[in-house]
Amino acid sequence: MNWVQIDKKSRVQKDGVYTDWKQQVSDDCQNRCVYCSIHENPWGGIDHYHIEHFRPKSKFKKLENDITNLYHACPVCNRFKSDDWPNNPINLDEICYPDPSDHNYTDLFELDQNDFTLVGKHVASRYVVNRLYLNRPQLVYERREQVLKIRAEELIAETTSLINKTEDLTLSRKVSMLLIEMYQHLNVRSNIAPYRLIEIRKK
Repeated sequence: MNWVQIDKKSRVQKDGVYTDWKQQVSDDCQNRCVYCSIHENPWGGIDHYHIEHFRPKSKFKKLENDITNLYHACPVCNRFKSDDWPNNPINLDEICYPDPSDHNYTDLFELDQNDFTLVGKHVASRYVVNRLYLNRPQLVYERREQVLKIRAEELIAETTSLINKTEDLTLSRKVSMLLIEMYQHLNVRSNIAPYRLIEIRKK
């Protein structure tokens, strides 16, 4: 998966409210949900993602507009988490939500290569898997697709090398070239954002 550790130390508190900083929070999180790591593009872009209050605003009212408490989350993870807050994230061997600025979530999970489900390595990450349903069908499908893309890239590189060494235009070469072109097109399309937040807020 494509989790990243979020660098919130570089954030500067600004005037305004948390909704004013949605683009910055999205950019800081590389436009991905901090919990399931799904990119915002397949969901229709930034407007369909939520600003996640890591420490829930219902329980930590003073942190509602604190930029260091904000992350980017898909609507499903954000709703499952809601205002759940079992413990402060001090120890991974306790039930809690590990802070995405203190931990790279990649290090907290193992991916089962057979069924593409996540297994938490710690008490805290097992809790996150269960509470946020990180093995829901959509996520399992996305993980499988990601692994298949990596395999496809390796085979395409190998095939391209063979094609470049062969001079005759055989049917198999034409088929290979078409498959490569289709894959490259689909790969580019999946990385195109439908819009930036500023574009839909124009008056």
